[in-house]
Amino acid sequence: MRQLILLTIFITMQSLWAATIYQPQPKNVFIVDNFEDADLSMFPQWWGFDNIKLTTESNVQSEHPAIGTRAIQLTGPHKNWYVGGCGTYFAQDMSNYNAIKLLIRGYGKKSGVLMVELFDDDNKNYEVEVHPDNNSETLADDKFIHSIKVDWEGWKVVIIPFTHFVDGNLGIGDDTWNPYQKDQSGGLLQMQLILLASSKTQKPKIRIDTIKIYNQGPMPIKKKKEEAYEDEDSFDDFF
Repeated sequence: MRQLILLTIFITMQSLWAATIYQPQPKNVFIVDNFEDADLSMFPQWWGFDNIKLTTESNVQSEHPAIGTRAIQLTGPHKNWYVGGCGTYFAQDMSNYNAIKLLIRGYGKKSGVLMVELFDDDNKNYEVEVHPDNNSETLADDKFIHSIKVDWEGWKVVIIPFTHFVDGNLGIGDDTWNPYQKDQSGGLLQMQLILLASSKTQKPKIRIDTIKIYNQGPMPIKKKKEEAYEDEDSFDDFF
């Protein structure tokens, strides 16, 4: 079983910590990371767990007009399809946002499956605590998930509306998407990216460039369960 990795931040330090990591930010956009500093240990810090091999790699600029010079790469051996994952803590108010946008590079039909996990603060302590009876679950906070099957070659812009995330731990937390910093809540506390294999024989590998949370405006109707909104032409606001 994979471990739920925690990054514990005291409430009294949270505002200063978040401001230090994520300033300055563009107007009306929260950039989680663009990986241009080639450093996963700070600004922000990413932690890896289980069999994940986590690195930053140079991009080939001609492959897509929206990519930067570097991206994060996730790969590693799988056991029963599961590899591992990575995460980062940010504790932000998501009142003004409705979607996540990622640039994802695939390496063919069996690149892997990326699961995006979002944790909101339901017990108002700015922490995500491990459940004492199950170390892959939380004690008191919601976990919302969305899976992306990466089965393409090259870069693709993927937009995931918040409405496409589903509750991954029913009965824990308040089972409500409310990542807002009000009533002493820390809002959206952290994100985790989980890598799964889509082939018994092929080692999964994907790259991710800029990850940002923003307001996309009106969203298209969700056609199928767990289907991301993929928009090849919607990359102007990456610049």
